[in-house]
Formats: sequence, structure tokens, C-alpha cells
Amino acid sequence: MGVRATGKPGAAALIIAGGRGTRFWPESRAGRPKPLFAIDGKTSLLEETIARTRPLIPKERIFVLVAADQRAAFRRALRGLIPPRNLIVEPAGRGTAVAIAYGGAVIARRLGAQTVVAVIPADHYVTPATGFRATVASAIALAAADDAIVVVGVTPTRPETGYGYQQIGRAVGAGFKVERFVEKPALARARQMVKSGKFLWNAGIFVMRISTLARELAEHAPRLATAMSTLATRRGPELSRAYAKLDFDSFDRVVAEKSSRVLSVQARFRWFDVGSWEGLWEALGDAAQAGNVTIGNVIALDTSGVIARGGKRLMVLLGVSDLVAVDTGDAILIARRSQSQEVRRVPEELARRGLTRYL
Repeated sequence: MGVRATGKPGAAALIIAGGRGTRFWPESRAGRPKPLFAIDGKTSLLEETIARTRPLIPKERIFVLVAADQRAAFRRALRGLIPPRNLIVEPAGRGTAVAIAYGGAVIARRLGAQTVVAVIPADHYVTPATGFRATVASAIALAAADDAIVVVGVTPTRPETGYGYQQIGRAVGAGFKVERFVEKPALARARQMVKSGKFLWNAGIFVMRISTLARELAEHAPRLATAMSTLATRRGPELSRAYAKLDFDSFDRVVAEKSSRVLSVQARFRWFDVGSWEGLWEALGDAAQAGNVTIGNVIALDTSGVIARGGKRLMVLLGVSDLVAVDTGDAILIARRSQSQEVRRVPEELARRGLTRYL
């Protein structure tokens, strides 16, 4: 790999804290990206991710990868949660294949190429934490024993068209062989797959030895494998120039969907992508009070199917339904809940109008 193999083989976590979270406007902004969003208004998704990982992997072996333009926000948010040197900063966001290659190279240089790394998104909602740790522990053991890429699969609860799926085959240890991946199927196809019982949702969690990662990249993305061998030794403008030359798709498409050595473990937890306000409704719907999800300073009267997030001002909802209502002090969002995926259009319109202070 071209990286220094030091330390004892063991597990580490690489938490990917990327993404703008434009569908979570106005809570998620350029200076307050989606992983710093707090579902309960107190603890961010990133903090929750670290908290449920730490009993399994010590904070000294937990790394968080962010883009350079969000470094300041994440550095403040991570104070006391992980060692400062465990914040890995990309010159620019270049997709998950590049992010995992760079993060893996940095960790290998610090901990050794035989380190098993669990790549975990920073912005998902997972419960219970004990089930998450049991699942990741099984994935770590399987990745170490079989020299494979291990993905986590979630039992579908509905025929979701916005998620990726994995088809599981024969049993391998505590997991299964992954036969193939299916990305965002049409509704009729999704219904068939869920009914078959042979498909799981992809949770976006990948577990593998860093040496396995290097080998798979060498086979499926040689140019990225070559870059991985030197990225961890580059700094400043040199790293930025090297990064600018890297143009790859997601890790799923670049590696996982092409590799013949992909295994799956079934999640022992409930998982929510929380990709939009509607996704937050799905995650918290069981706790809805009188048919609404309200957070903060909110009163709902004769109201149903509403997710509302209040700020310092009192928010009163009367006789409405199917709404998202969010007050952040400097901006208010009112949208149909059924159209909450379209909230991504708001930052685009703000940029077009030059209202950058709200981005």
C-alpha cells in the first residue's frame, strides 16, 4: 500500500460526516451541516454516532472525515469526543469511494494496514445502540476472518423505492454471501423483493481490513488505489492537487457492486436514513403525540400529520395537517410534509437570489 504498518491489528471506526443536508433546510446550513443536526434539539446525529460506537471501539481509534469547508464547524462539535488529530479533512468532497480510500490510508499510516475499519455514516438514526454494537462486532469478526468487505443489511419494513437493496445468498459464518445489489428499484420491483424475503436495505456501513480495501481498489479502481498509496503523506496544496484529479462514483458502485468478496450481516437495530423531514417523521412517528411530531416550543390544536420544530418563539398550529413547520430564528419553513423531498429546491433558490446568509 505504501503506508507504514504500525501498531497491532484491531478495529477502528471511520465516520463519514459529509453531505450538505439541503432537504433539512433551514436547520441544516453550510456552517451547520446535516451530521450536526440534533433530532431532539440537543444531541447531534454525529454525537449519537460516536456515542453508540465508543463502547465497541475506543475514542482513540475513532476517526471522523469531513470536507475542508466544514472543518471549523466540525472541529468545534468534536471537542472532547475524539482526539483532535483524528479529524481527517478532505480538501473537497469527492464522493464516498475517494473519502474511504483517503480515510483508510490515514488510518493505515497510524494503526497499520491490517486494521479492520468500520465505515459508518454520521447522519443516520439508529436504535437501539446495543443492537448496533452487536451488529458491527459481528461484521468486524467476519471481515477479519474472511478477508472480505462486509456490509450491513436492514430488514425492509416497506417497499421503499429510495433505498439501495442487497440480495443475500448462502450463509457464511455469522453472515451471508451478497449475490447482487439493486439500487432504488421501481415500486413494483421493490414490492417483489420485499415479499421474497431475500433482500435487505443497504445501511451504508462497510467493514473491512484496510489491506482488503487496497486490494479491492487495485482490482476495480486502479487509479484510486495508486492515489491511496500516497494520499496520507501529502499536505496542503499538494494534497489538494492530487484530490482534484480524483473523479469516482460512490463506494457502492466503484467497489461493492463489482467485488466477488462481499458478505452481509443482518442488522439487529432499527435504521432510518433521515434524508429529509419526512424521513425524520418516519424515525419518530412511533413517538408522535396526538398524531404529530413536535419538538421545542410548539402547541398543536386540532392538527394532524404535522412535524413541527419550534425555536425561541412559541409556535401554535391550529386546524392544519400534512405540514412541516420549522423555525430557526432567522428563517421559517412551511411545507407540505408529502412534498418535503422538494425542500432541496430552497437553497437553490436562495443562491439564485443572492441570499447567501441563509445558506
